[in-house]
Amino acid sequence: MNQQIARALQLLKETRHASMATVNEDGSPHNTPYFFMYDGALQHLYWGSHPSSQHSKNIERTGQIFVALYDGNQLGGLYIQAQNSHITEGEEFTAALAAHNAARARFGKDPLPREYYAKSEQEMYAADIVQMWVNNWEIGVDGHVVRDYRTPVTLQDLLY
Repeated sequence: MNQQIARALQLLKETRHASMATVNEDGSPHNTPYFFMYDGALQHLYWGSHPSSQHSKNIERTGQIFVALYDGNQLGGLYIQAQNSHITEGEEFTAALAAHNAARARFGKDPLPREYYAKSEQEMYAADIVQMWVNNWEIGVDGHVVRDYRTPVTLQDLLY
């Protein structure tokens, strides 16, 4: 399990784009790559999006998202379930913009000024992290993965 936790921590630090899943009105799945942002306490996810995009419409309707962090070249991953997804305002927008700029700094990009969103048609969204899991696997006698599964992790697992 320590290997999976270490991998999850590495993914949190190095993931630039994650995969966000939402549910369309007809119940079909919708998946969107997006610039991955979170607060330092791992309590909230953030992202910028246009309100008319399909995932934004789904989020407005359900408030639910599911995020997967992974590297297609290595085993291991981190799954995040979040709820209460919404457009940020006031102090929450300030926190979201700080998370956005912290993520940009990790990748050597200049910070965005507050005016970026004021002049843009994009909105800054937030969601509350509800649960996280790491990806585990079982290797068969032939050396191939015969089963993969998720194991819940806590904030303490990932913050310490």
